[in-house]
Amino acid sequence: MILNTSIQSAVSPVSQYAAIKTTNTVADVSNQSAQSSSTAVKHTWDSFRDDVESDPVFAREMAETITFIPNKMTVNLDEAPPLTDPVAHKKWADQSVEFDRIAEQVTEQRIALFNRMKGEGASDADIYNEMIAFNKTLPMDYQAKAGMLSVHQSA
Repeated sequence: MILNTSIQSAVSPVSQYAAIKTTNTVADVSNQSAQSSSTAVKHTWDSFRDDVESDPVFAREMAETITFIPNKMTVNLDEAPPLTDPVAHKKWADQSVEFDRIAEQVTEQRIALFNRMKGEGASDADIYNEMIAFNKTLPMDYQAKAGMLSVHQSA
């Protein structure tokens, strides 16, 4: 999966969501229904929602965590080129540097959203839930590279 490195895409999550939504609706509906019965894609942060809703201290910690800690790119070391090929290894490592640059912009957007919501008196649970909604508007390749998605197989 290739990360979309367009700066305009990275700083306009609403338009990215529209593009993702359009792309996702084009997929084969029969294939989707077959997959939906056995596999569900879920954000890793979703699993904390119940605890965030019931514990204000935990909600504050999680709202700050999801806002202020920048995403890092997950890597599959099996895909790393051999260290004996420095050109290929540098190119592979540069992907992480580029991701960090985009993640910094995403973090700045989250901080602005956090500050605006705090200024409006939103609860920490509401801020947490809004950050999850914001994350879901990011390009799917960004979400996947950041490790935001988890796939659950049902029997």
